[in-house]
Amino acid sequence: MNAASPEEEVLIPGRPMLVDQVFEAILSLLLDDKISTGSPLSIDGLAKRFKVSSTPVREALARLETTGMVRREALRGYKVAPEPTASDIAALLTSRQILEPACTSIACTNSTQELVADLEGFHRDLEASRHGGDTFAGYRAYWKADENFHRRIVEATDNEFLLRAYGSIEGSIQRFRLMVHNDMSGDHTVQEHQAIIDAFKAGDCAAATAAMNNHIEGIRSRSLSLKKFGQQ
Repeated sequence: MNAASPEEEVLIPGRPMLVDQVFEAILSLLLDDKISTGSPLSIDGLAKRFKVSSTPVREALARLETTGMVRREALRGYKVAPEPTASDIAALLTSRQILEPACTSIACTNSTQELVADLEGFHRDLEASRHGGDTFAGYRAYWKADENFHRRIVEATDNEFLLRAYGSIEGSIQRFRLMVHNDMSGDHTVQEHQAIIDAFKAGDCAAATAAMNNHIEGIRSRSLSLKKFGQQ
């Protein structure tokens, strides 16, 4: 990874630099190899770079910390975290496989036409953006569509505790999606999401649960076969 020049500015033209924009601007730097692993992340330096106050930078870094992409050390501030190991990824996917099929079963039981329409909308976005490119800017739409699809199912459980449980790993899921986007085709995800939607539309909750389980298992198989997650 190559360190960027401190003088290089990253701006989002025509839009106020609020926390969401700062969050995504820092994500872009990390994912497009503009900041090296282990490098310090100065709040004042990033604020100057983006021409904003320190407040949205501080909030964006705190949000990034929940993904595991940055770490905060006492008296030292934030720095870019190392990539997760194969064991980390396996543990994350085990958590998803326990939680998401169960949420899918409940969501299917609670299903409405509005829920199905939402899932179909996110799925169309996913299909349209699956070949978006190698940079974060090109991949962003696919990332958001996948994130929205899975979160909408959890929200449909109408269970605050399940939503909290999912929220506790959601940042790590986001990081994982972003890490593998250059190495894994979106075609499998499109097919697997469609199977989930078809089961929701048919009112077949057992099939919906099985389809989600197959989806997470497919992600496990595809991701752990990647060279970057070889046995460590």
